Amino acid sequence: MKFSDIIGQSVLVNSLKRAVEEDKVANGYIFCGPKGCGKKLTAFVFASALNCKGADREKPCEVCSSCIKFINGNHPNIEIVKPTGATIKIKQMRDIISEVSKTSLEAGFKVIIIDNAEKMTHEAQDAFLKTLEEPPQNTVFLLLTENQHSLLPTIVSRCQVYNIKRISNNDMERYLKNHYKLDEDKVKLATAHSNGIIGRAVQILQDNDYINERNLYIKTIKMLFEGNYNEASMLVSDIAASREAAEGYTDFALSWFRDIMVLWEAPDAADDIVKNIDMLDELENIKGSLTKWKLYKIIDIIKDTLKQIKQNVSFKNSLECMILNILEVSNGKDSWGKV
Repeated sequence: MKFSDIIGQSVLVNSLKRAVEEDKVANGYIFCGPKGCGKKLTAFVFASALNCKGADREKPCEVCSSCIKFINGNHPNIEIVKPTGATIKIKQMRDIISEVSKTSLEAGFKVIIIDNAEKMTHEAQDAFLKTLEEPPQNTVFLLLTENQHSLLPTIVSRCQVYNIKRISNNDMERYLKNHYKLDEDKVKLATAHSNGIIGRAVQILQDNDYINERNLYIKTIKMLFEGNYNEASMLVSDIAASREAAEGYTDFALSWFRDIMVLWEAPDAADDIVKNIDMLDELENIKGSLTKWKLYKIIDIIKDTLKQIKQNVSFKNSLECMILNILEVSNGKDSWGKV
């Protein structure tokens, strides 16, 4: 793994490379971003570069003894802390603090990677803060988190914070085409539904369940517009086995009707903007049964439902109300008249 494997993050990559090259390494770094965005990859590349013994300016070299140990997963200077159960507990932090106080077995930097750092208990964060205030020499802490605001402000203030950006569609497609020998339609589909998150795109490409799930989502929407509310309701009830699944379905429904809005507002840009471009005929069919007012109303209904689910309102009831309201809007009169 090299810095070149981190795509779409030029500011972050240049900053970390410069820290290694100029030997101006901070004691604490926070890599923040959604699941699958590349936080762990960034931490691993940086940790490897910090300990690389290669003569080349470009680090990590992947061929020196240190890099080989890192690649094999047995580098003595690298420690990874993960939640045990739901949290990272104070005992784990005390064990790490005890470990970093010992003399290194190998020259270089001790690198402590704290995965899901937002899951540290308050007591664990307090214990960690004391070490961060007076860190041992040549020790670097890399905190990976989806939400830096869950960390104590005093921890954040003592770290360099990098928010990992979502990747552009062009960068995403280029990466996927270079690494996965798949047809262009699959790459475009994965890119469109990845929301700029590389790990999500790879998951879509590798997970047949995602395609089946998406087809089921589309089936429920088609049923609604064919007037089959009862069948659609039963399918949606099966889909929404968990809050996460309910949120996934609602996110998809929002993307579907936003695609229809694009076909209304910017048909010439559809190839670049529409997420479900492989379902253009289905989108056009449903578009033909709607007016703009109905479309905007349906999008508002889905947005409100997504907000309710995120606020822990009963997700099954929320979804049942959502599809019933969509059906009523699609079959009802248009408040604007025909638009």
